[in-house]
Amino acid sequence: MKILYYTWNETMAYDIEETLDIEGHDVVKVSYPISSYVADKGFNDYIVRILDKDNFDCIFTMNYIPALAKISFLRKIKYIAWISDSPNYTTYSEMIHSPYNYIFHFDKKEVENLRSTGAKNIFHMPLAVNTKRVTKQIETSKTQKNKYKADVSFLGSLYSDRDFFDKITGINDYQKGFVDAVIKAQLLFQGCDLIEEALPKSFIESVLKLVDFNMDSEIKLSDEKILLDLIRKKATSIERIELLNFIAKKYQVVLYTGSADNMLYHVENRGYLDYNTQMPVMFNSSKINLNITLRSIQSGISLRALDIMGAGGFLISNWQPELAECFEEGKEVVMYYDRNDLMSKIEYYLQNEDERMKIAENGQKKIIEQFDYSCAWKKIFGVVF
Repeated sequence: MKILYYTWNETMAYDIEETLDIEGHDVVKVSYPISSYVADKGFNDYIVRILDKDNFDCIFTMNYIPALAKISFLRKIKYIAWISDSPNYTTYSEMIHSPYNYIFHFDKKEVENLRSTGAKNIFHMPLAVNTKRVTKQIETSKTQKNKYKADVSFLGSLYSDRDFFDKITGINDYQKGFVDAVIKAQLLFQGCDLIEEALPKSFIESVLKLVDFNMDSEIKLSDEKILLDLIRKKATSIERIELLNFIAKKYQVVLYTGSADNMLYHVENRGYLDYNTQMPVMFNSSKINLNITLRSIQSGISLRALDIMGAGGFLISNWQPELAECFEEGKEVVMYYDRNDLMSKIEYYLQNEDERMKIAENGQKKIIEQFDYSCAWKKIFGVVF
């Protein structure tokens, strides 16, 4: 199959190209700086010139690009988009209704939301791991494992820009306090979204009078959803910082992030890690790897959780609907329900190495058998062709 793969330099770009090649497909990978995902003449002309040179079976991207959907529609060529981010606002474009779209989303809840708009060809597809590349990287980097050893590790953003809400011009102390109270309540629960239910429409409308998100008119997305996602982002930032500080009172905690960490205490920040060459070794070397899911991911399994297990790392994650559906608690993964539950499980598994290693082994086996890219491509192309 001949595939035109447009990359925006997503972290999994190498894995996408390599695994498609292993599966026997002819991949033409291209990159072009795009000024607008909705419409960009330079981008359009660039893609059209490439399509004119050969006969392609489909166009592929990670995440949805309406500008490509327009080209797909005019050329009557199938466009496959695999959504890896949540939120991914471009899926609310008018082009979502193109009959040439085949959109795969890792979050079942968002699949339901998109289908409710009347869009067709919207499918659920969890994210995947290039287990061959990960295994090889760990094997060739054995001498580096010592530098990544830690009791508890967390890799991810702290969302240093979380204060957007508090910086809205004209927002008052009552509104700030109300949102803070809702976030405090939300952080008591895993795997469910209280923020939308807890904030009255009248409250949201009063805040939206103070802000303009300036979305393209072609993106049929309400300002309310954008505001709620910003609050979810703030909730995630608070949650991650509070949990890391809480754990660090008793255990060694190592953080890998590019975010500002001025609100952390006794947490060692080792900075950014390369996705392909360093991250798998770190996950494999740490005794416990944390996953604290971004709150805008309502049901899906984050790529971080899959990457940890795929590297043979031991994972403790917040309870998440699809994680609980796909992996057996206490056998392939460990999930926590609140901070005290998390702390007790950290204590238990640090003291029980054999059990910890067995769970990590089982989790990795499940990833290899069911969440490797080879499995995902077969399912995707089985739907499209």
